[in-house]
Amino acid sequence: MSKRRSFKPVKITINGKTRTVYNVVQAGNMLLSEWPEQTPAAKAAELLVLDVFNDAAGPEQVRRAFITAAKASDIKFSS
Repeated sequence: MSKRRSFKPVKITINGKTRTVYNVVQAGNMLLSEWPEQTPAAKAAELLVLDVFNDAAGPEQVRRAFITAAKASDIKFSS
């Protein structure tokens, strides 16, 4: 990565397991491999992850979309 794509940490609990997400890559991996359902909000967050790597979005946009996806899926989080 040419520049750090980190953001303010978000603690999230999926399937009883709490993890802290610190950056765009971690958010993308969680959305793709651990997310319980593909809501429109989760899909939008996934697309923003790709946009970051194309320099079309910033890490904070991914963070906000990640939190929105958690709310849409009734996933417990804290930020």
